[in-house]
Amino acid sequence: MKLTLNIAAKQTGATDALQAAAVRKSAATETLEDAWIRVSQSKFTDKERMEFDAAYRAFKAGKAGRIKDGKFTKAEALQMGRRILAEEHEQLREQRMKETLETKPTNYNVITKDSDLQAMIERLNEEVRLQQDDEWFRKVFGLFNDTIIRRRLLESGVEIPLVTSFTEWDTETSGTDTRIDLSGGYSFWLPLLNEGYYVAYGHLTEDEQCTRSKALDIVKAFIEDASHAKAFHNTTFDYAMFLNDGLAPKGFRYDSMDAAQLMNEHEESNGLKPLVSKYKKYIGADHMDDFTFEDLFGKGSPMIYSPEVVGIYAIKDVEKGWLFTKWQIDMMLRTDDLYYPYFEIRQYLYEVNTTIERTGFVIDLDEMKRLENEFEPKLQQAIDDLHASYGIDDDFLYEMSMHIKGDKIDEWCANRQKQIDKQNEMLRHCEEELKTANPATKKYQQLKERIRKYKTEPLAPAIPQNAPDFITEFNLDSDAHISYLIYDVLKIEDKTKQFDKKRERLTNKDVLGLYFKTEPSLKPLAEFSKLSTLLGTFIKKIPQAIDVDGRLHTQLQTVSTGRYSSKGYTGKSNSLYHNDINDDNFLSQMRLLVDAEKNVRKGTNVQNIPARTEEGKRVRMAFKPPKDHTFLGSDLSSIEPRIQAHRMATEFGDEIFADMYRKGLDPYVEFAAILFEVPAEHCTESYYKSVKGTPQQVPDFRKAMKQAFLARGYGQAKDMFYKGVIPHGVTEEQAYYAYDKFDEVLPGFGGMVEETFAHLRRYGWTATIFKQKRRFPGYVEKYKRLCVLMRKCGITDKNDPELGKKSNKIPWKERSEFWDLMRFTGGCERAAFNHTIQGSGANILQLCMIRSYYECTVTRGWEFALTLHDELKCAIPDNQLTKEATDLYTNIMTDTFHLVLPLECDTVIEPCWMEEYSPEEYFAQ
Repeated sequence: MKLTLNIAAKQTGATDALQAAAVRKSAATETLEDAWIRVSQSKFTDKERMEFDAAYRAFKAGKAGRIKDGKFTKAEALQMGRRILAEEHEQLREQRMKETLETKPTNYNVITKDSDLQAMIERLNEEVRLQQDDEWFRKVFGLFNDTIIRRRLLESGVEIPLVTSFTEWDTETSGTDTRIDLSGGYSFWLPLLNEGYYVAYGHLTEDEQCTRSKALDIVKAFIEDASHAKAFHNTTFDYAMFLNDGLAPKGFRYDSMDAAQLMNEHEESNGLKPLVSKYKKYIGADHMDDFTFEDLFGKGSPMIYSPEVVGIYAIKDVEKGWLFTKWQIDMMLRTDDLYYPYFEIRQYLYEVNTTIERTGFVIDLDEMKRLENEFEPKLQQAIDDLHASYGIDDDFLYEMSMHIKGDKIDEWCANRQKQIDKQNEMLRHCEEELKTANPATKKYQQLKERIRKYKTEPLAPAIPQNAPDFITEFNLDSDAHISYLIYDVLKIEDKTKQFDKKRERLTNKDVLGLYFKTEPSLKPLAEFSKLSTLLGTFIKKIPQAIDVDGRLHTQLQTVSTGRYSSKGYTGKSNSLYHNDINDDNFLSQMRLLVDAEKNVRKGTNVQNIPARTEEGKRVRMAFKPPKDHTFLGSDLSSIEPRIQAHRMATEFGDEIFADMYRKGLDPYVEFAAILFEVPAEHCTESYYKSVKGTPQQVPDFRKAMKQAFLARGYGQAKDMFYKGVIPHGVTEEQAYYAYDKFDEVLPGFGGMVEETFAHLRRYGWTATIFKQKRRFPGYVEKYKRLCVLMRKCGITDKNDPELGKKSNKIPWKERSEFWDLMRFTGGCERAAFNHTIQGSGANILQLCMIRSYYECTVTRGWEFALTLHDELKCAIPDNQLTKEATDLYTNIMTDTFHLVLPLECDTVIEPCWMEEYSPEEYFAQ
C-alpha cells in the first residue's frame, strides 16, 4: 500500500494531463443542449435567472444561436438573454404604441395645428362656465377659498383671488432639470365636458405640430390667472417648467402626489401609475390601461416620438390624474378631517416652495477663495497635530493592523513562510542538480536561470508589514481606523446605544458629535473634523454648485414631522442654458436638451452649514443678498414649548405653562426654580455662565429643565432622565426629586402625553393641531403583543424600574421579542408625541411662509430666500427697508395664527447672512 501511494504521487503530473485530456474530449463531444443543462445548474440572481430563461426560451424556439466560439458559458447565456429581453421589450413597446393609437378615445384631442387652438380654448372656457353651477365643484371652491390664511391676508389688504375653476394639467418636457429644461407639450382634462387635450410644439420628429409661441400664448392668460386652480401630479415640477417657458403661472394649488403623501405616507410608490393601479376600482379607472411612460417610450424623452402617440398617453395621464384627484378630495372630506391641513396649508405651498428654491443666494466667490486659502494650511496643521497627539507612527500602525486585520495578516505570514520554505527547497534542489548536469544541455541553462531568479528575486519576508492587509497609513475617512483610535487607543466609553440600540462602536456624525462635546482627548480629531467638513463639504464645493443664474440654490423636502430639510440636487450642464428662446431656435435647443445627460451636482444643504462655530459663521457670511437688497430674517421663539402650553390649556385645562408666557416669563427658569427648589435667578443662563468655574458654580438648571420636558414628553424613565442631566451638573437626588415633582407642578403635561399615547395605542396615528396625521404601521398590533408579554412578567408600566429583572421571568425567545417590542413601540411613541408638537410648529411656520409670500414677495417684490428650522429669510430692496417693514415681518411671524398665549420672534437685519442687527440697533446707526 505504501509503495502504491508513492508511485501515485510520482505520477501526479501524468494523471493531471490525462484528466485534462478527458475534460477536453468531454467538451468536444458535449452537445449544445447538454451545455444549456450544465449552465442551468449555475447560481443565478433573480435578474440573471430572468435573462437565462429568456435566452433558453429563444434557443428552443430557434430564434437565437451562439454568439461566441468555444465552450458555452453562463456569461454567454446571460448576454444572449439581455439581447433577447431588449428585443422583446422593444417589440412590446411597439405593440403598445400601436394599440394606443388604434384605441384612441373619441374625446381625446391631440392639437397639432395652430388653427385648432382657438376652438380648444373655447372648450376650456365652456368647462369653466359649467363648473359654476355644479354642486361638487362649488363645494371644492369653498375648500380652496374659505381658509384662515386667506382671511388673514384680507385683513392686511391682500387678496388671493377666489378659485372659480378646477382642472387637471400636465407637461411633457425635454428633461427634469427645473432650471434648464423646457416643455414641448401640455395636456389638460375638462371633467364636466369629459374631454382632454394635448398641445404639441416641441417634438423632434417630422410630424406636424403647433408653433411654440402660439401654443403658449393661447393658454397664457389661463395659466397666469390665480382664480383658475390647476391640479398636477408633482405640481412643483410643472410649475417650474411653465416658469422656464417664460410664463408667470398662478393658481397651481393641487398636487395629487403630495395629497397621497398626506393621506398615507407609507405608500410603496407615490407615482401616478402605481397609485391609480392600486386604487383603480375606487376611482372609476377600471376602463384604463396601466401602461407607464417606460412601457411606451422606454427611458428616452417623449419628444422623440410622434405627437399623436405621446398626446394620447398624456391625455390618458390627465384623465387618470383627475379621477385620482377627485377621489382624493372626497376621501379627505370623509376621513378624519384630512381635508383641513391640505386646504388650510398645503394647497399654497407649491408656489411658495418653488419660489424659495428658485430664489437662491448670491455667493461671494472671492471670499470663498480666501477661506480656502486660509483653511487649507490649517487643515494640514490639524492633521499633523492629530498624528503627533495620538502618536500615529510605525508602531501605532503595527498595533492597529494586528488589532483590525490580525487574523488575515497571521494567515498570510504562515502561507508566505511556506512559500519561502518551498522556494529555498527548490533552490537547493536546483543547485544539487546543476552539479551533475551537462553544461552543454538546455536543462543546464534552465537550472542556472531558475537559480538566478530564486536568488535575485526572493519572496518578501513573512512579516506583518509585507502582508496585503497591513495598514501603512492612518485613514481619517476610515470608520475602522477612527473606531480603533477612539475605543481601543483612547478607551472612550461606547455610547453608540444612545443612538442605535442594535449597533456598537459607531463613528458617525451623531456619535462623534457627542464625544466631541464630552471628551477632551478628542479635541485634535474634532478640529480635523471641523476643518475637513468646512473645506470638503462647503468651501470647495459651493463655488462648483452654482446654477445657471449665478446663484446657489437648495432643494426643499418635507420630513415626517412637517419640517423642511434641505439638500443639493443633480442637473444638466449650465452651458446648455439659453435665455432667449424663440420659434426659430426652439427645436434646436430642445434637441440639445433631450440629448444631454443630467449628471452635474448643484446646490447644497444649507441647513448643515455650521452656525455655532466661528469658521461656520464665516462660510455663511459669504452668502449675500443681491445688489441693493438686505436680508431680513425672523425666527419663531420657543415655538414647541408654546404649543405644549397651548395643548395643556386647551385640552386639559392646565393654564400654568401658558400663564408663564402671558406674563413674559421664561418658563424653563420658573419651573426649574420650583422643581429644583433653588432661587429663580440661579436658573438663568446668564447666572450660570457668570459663576461657572468659580466656587459658587451651580448646575445648568435651565438646560436640565428643558431635558425634563423632553424626558416626560418621550416617556423616559427616571434613571434615563438622570443620565441625561449629569452633564449639566445635576445630582442624582436633585434629578429624582424634580422628576417625581413634575406631575404635581404640571399635571396637564402628563395628561397630554398619556392622551397622545392612548390615542396612538387605539388608532395607530397622531396628528398636529391642524389635523395633519402621522401613521405608525404595526404599532397597535405590536403594542398589544407587548402587553401580553408584560403581563407574563408582572410588569404594569413600561417605565417600571425593575423592567430588566422582571423580564427574566420569561423564556429567552420571548425575552428577546419583548425587548424588540420595547424598542419599536418606544420609538413610535416618541415620534408620535413629537409629531403633535414639532409638527404643529411646522404647520404654524408654513402659515407664516404663505403670508410672507403673498404679502411680501408677491405684493412688495421682496425675494424669498430661505426657510430654515423655525426661521424665514427675505432679501428686501434697500429703499423699502424701514421700521414699518421690520414690524410687518414680526407681525407675520407672531400674528398670522393665534394660540391661547402670545407668539414671539427674533427679527434681525443682515447685510449678509449671520451679520445680525436688531431693528433698533440698525436704525440707530
